[in-house]
Amino acid sequence: MPGTLFLIVGPSGVGKDSLLDGARKALEGAWFRFPQRVITRLADAGSEDHIPATETSFEDMVSAGAFVHHWKAHGLRYGVPNDILSNLQAGINVVVNTSRMEVETFKRKISKTVVIYINASRDVIEARLRERARETEEEIINRLERIVEQSPNTEGLVEISNDTTVEEGTEKLIEVITGSCDLYAKVDKLSVDFGSKALCLLHSGNQVATRLLAGSERVRLCANNKSITADLGWTEAEAFLAKDTCAISEKVLSTLGVKSGHSVRIERSPTPKSRVILQKKVRGGELNSDEIHTMVRDLVDGAFSDSEIAGFLVSASRNLTINEVIELTKARAQYTQKQKWNAEIVVDKHSMGGIPGNRISPIIIPIIAAFGLTMPKTSSRAITSAAGTADMMEVLARVDLTPDQMAQIVNKTGACIAWNGRLTHSPVDDVMNSINRPLGLSSALLDISSILSKKLAAGSTHVLIDLPIGPQAKTVSQEEGESLKQLFEAVGAGVGLKVHANLADGTKPVGHGVGPVLETIDVLNVLSNEPGAPQDLLKKSVQYAAHILEWTGAVDKGQGQGKAMGIVNSGEAYEKLQEIMQAQGIQSKKLMPGRFTSEIAADRSGTPPAKRR
Repeated sequence: MPGTLFLIVGPSGVGKDSLLDGARKALEGAWFRFPQRVITRLADAGSEDHIPATETSFEDMVSAGAFVHHWKAHGLRYGVPNDILSNLQAGINVVVNTSRMEVETFKRKISKTVVIYINASRDVIEARLRERARETEEEIINRLERIVEQSPNTEGLVEISNDTTVEEGTEKLIEVITGSCDLYAKVDKLSVDFGSKALCLLHSGNQVATRLLAGSERVRLCANNKSITADLGWTEAEAFLAKDTCAISEKVLSTLGVKSGHSVRIERSPTPKSRVILQKKVRGGELNSDEIHTMVRDLVDGAFSDSEIAGFLVSASRNLTINEVIELTKARAQYTQKQKWNAEIVVDKHSMGGIPGNRISPIIIPIIAAFGLTMPKTSSRAITSAAGTADMMEVLARVDLTPDQMAQIVNKTGACIAWNGRLTHSPVDDVMNSINRPLGLSSALLDISSILSKKLAAGSTHVLIDLPIGPQAKTVSQEEGESLKQLFEAVGAGVGLKVHANLADGTKPVGHGVGPVLETIDVLNVLSNEPGAPQDLLKKSVQYAAHILEWTGAVDKGQGQGKAMGIVNSGEAYEKLQEIMQAQGIQSKKLMPGRFTSEIAADRSGTPPAKRR
């Protein structure tokens, strides 16, 4: 991250020293250096603050390699210290007063160079030369004659007219310098939790930042060959944030791989090329594969504002085509760590939810794994009911696994029941959900894309979808269920998954308990063949397990029910669950229902289900 070398040139008497003094006071700090030149002139000879040297000491410094460049002018020798090279390499900007005749030599040595030519009218220069009274009349006349010879002709040169006040000239010089360099800052962790938000806080006294980022609401931060777009904020409190630093959220720290004290480059957030793609979708157009993948990449990189994302989500929730859902699913899956298994058949199961106590996954998984198939189950926490599968499993064992831990457990036991937040959750979900939830958008198209992208990331080959239908379920009508079934299976085929969606009765709870502990008790009672185990939970679980065994070709058609029930009756499923729990990290707490547990009696009599034989 090299800094910029600024070469300040101009005729004597134009006021360079005064403007440089003003710029030094405004800018010098962690990221700017105004080095003293070594000059064979007495210390009290006036003009700039320099390091005096004799001819002999100057020559010694030349021999020792003390200068990045040195020259002779008007009977004096000038040298710029060599240590500016290390400053530039560290990202520090260096401002040097030099002669126009030396510019090309500097540029050959340092490629990232900006030349600033300070000029004024002949009359103004003459008045200033006479006012400072440093030259004889003959010297003044000679300097005025050289002004014509010093007309700017260097390529890429920036000219500043210094005909007015020192304050105005200084402000012009600061504007050119700050507008021509990169903005670097050492980072501090923003000691406020903003979840997954990417945030950058800068001090309003940072001269470069306020000029480069004027009017910006978002910035791009870069380090370690990585970049992220963040929302921009400002503070005037130097006790909270130093002028040359920036405070960034945990999201930015982790994405860039930096820690407090490291340096980052900050720039305006560029207009994403995919903005026209997003606008095309907002207007109702259909996107092709390349357009969707390009837009999703910029979405994850934070290139869009909240309002732009909201516009896309509103449009996408209504008019995504099947092909668009397929490509969106693939794109989302690319941003997660995909698991690969040494198995031809890898099974998964997902429920659309909304039914209390419908805790069939922790029963199905040990049945399937005990049979010998691989079933790496990643699940969410509670969304539409009192508990999610991950909440229930967390009563028994650790669920916040890393991808490596998940792989070790599945390779050892054949299955896992883990929280998807650290495994198959895509950063695309974070971006979309942060906008989607406040808007209250409900879209089966976006839901299916999210669900199946997680199954792709989990390395699944076969996915069984449980679609409960009922007035309180997530899927209300039979017609809606049929439509969802077709969508799931079509999108699954499009992304290379074998998907089967099963419409189920969602008019009543499944099992006896509602909530993580009570549902866990139901699961354990079913698997350990307790007499009072809920038979509806057992029946549905065995039916789904049987379907998986037959659908994957693991057993012949018609043999799945007996095989699945046999695995439960023999205790093999219970033992497999215990093995999975042990591998994930078993919880030592006893199963104790909460203080506010209550029993809800049926409002009328009925016939209990037949007892299991």
